[in-house]
Amino acid sequence: MPSSKISSRAFFTPRKATCVFIIFIWFLFYHLPSPPVTQNNTRAGRPSPKNQAEERPHFLFRSPFRKSPDLKYEEKISNALERLAQVVLSRNHGNSISEERIWQVALGDGMRGADSQEFEARNDEWAYTVFRDQKATEFVTTELSTIPDIADAYNSYPHHVLRADLLRYLLLWYYGGFYADMDVFPARSIKSCSALQSFFPTSKDSIQDNTPNVSLVVGVEVDEPYASPQFMRDWHWTRSYGLIQYTMYAPRRFSPLLREAIVHVLSHTREHRKSHGGLFWSATYDEKTVLGVTGPDVFTDSILDTLSSSLPENHTLIQQSIAADAGIDDLVSETGEALKQVSWAPFHRVQDPICVQDHEHINGQSHGGLCVLPVSVWGNGQRHSKAGGFNDISACINHRFGRTWKKGWWEYIFG
Repeated sequence: MPSSKISSRAFFTPRKATCVFIIFIWFLFYHLPSPPVTQNNTRAGRPSPKNQAEERPHFLFRSPFRKSPDLKYEEKISNALERLAQVVLSRNHGNSISEERIWQVALGDGMRGADSQEFEARNDEWAYTVFRDQKATEFVTTELSTIPDIADAYNSYPHHVLRADLLRYLLLWYYGGFYADMDVFPARSIKSCSALQSFFPTSKDSIQDNTPNVSLVVGVEVDEPYASPQFMRDWHWTRSYGLIQYTMYAPRRFSPLLREAIVHVLSHTREHRKSHGGLFWSATYDEKTVLGVTGPDVFTDSILDTLSSSLPENHTLIQQSIAADAGIDDLVSETGEALKQVSWAPFHRVQDPICVQDHEHINGQSHGGLCVLPVSVWGNGQRHSKAGGFNDISACINHRFGRTWKKGWWEYIFG
């Protein structure tokens, strides 16, 4: 038998073939580019799936990234952000009121579609800026150069979704204004949204004291605290509640809530890179990791954590959280200590905006103020959380929920 045939057979052993197959599958799952963008949820009229409910709700989930966070690192980043804010504000005579500007992010080959163009046209009294790769890189490396950890994290991300998440927090923290994903479209203009009327006085004679003293406005996205583990897996959730971060409004610059969201993102990114990166390879990010490092999970957790650390123990949100935890014990630590903090309970099935004014804080622990809008304002079109359809009377902004970054090739091809 020719020696060449013997050597080739020796090379392609079953064990080696199996190894090659495993490497191929690993590459397929983690290194192929995302599937093409599709326009999903165009009608939002499908019935809700049967909700597999638990007997007891859960209003608090603990992120694995918060088990042993590097608090000294987080304090260092928070202080650096605060110093930068003070420098910028001093140039602006202390004025933190944000410009009426809409921000959108289109990284990579992302193009502006009809929804984005309609959003700009419907709000033509607002300035409009779309951040693409070059402008985004210049922003994190030049404007924010005093905090090199930001550019380091931004440049380390292997996926655009991670960079886009961090960018939205940075843009609204630094500039303020209104952020919207590329796949949202307006049911009505920003200023004609009834839930936001108090932020936009109709005349110069309006009493400014009625304007909420807040630095951030967010909406409810997921509100299913009774959801079963299977229901959560079906929806790709890691927890059964969450705030919207595909649309946000910052009436003031340098919101402490957004500052702490940025701190958590940088901290979680650093932890993930340390535990999953190596000398010859960079850390990979699966769906759950994206949610917990830069996405809605870390955003929601940072908001609740900041409120918990800055509100007095007798505040309504903390007392409602404690009352709702009776018999559930989510607010009991591993050592048996009863925790006094804000959970999701006060925001469950909320029908009207809940606003926490900036002055409602412990001395030296400003949270900047927050308003949380019901799911019916920015979260319609979903098949859960009691959301309405796109034509709901309360709808101000609708979301296509394209979630291209979550959709793998198998789901893209076979549905």
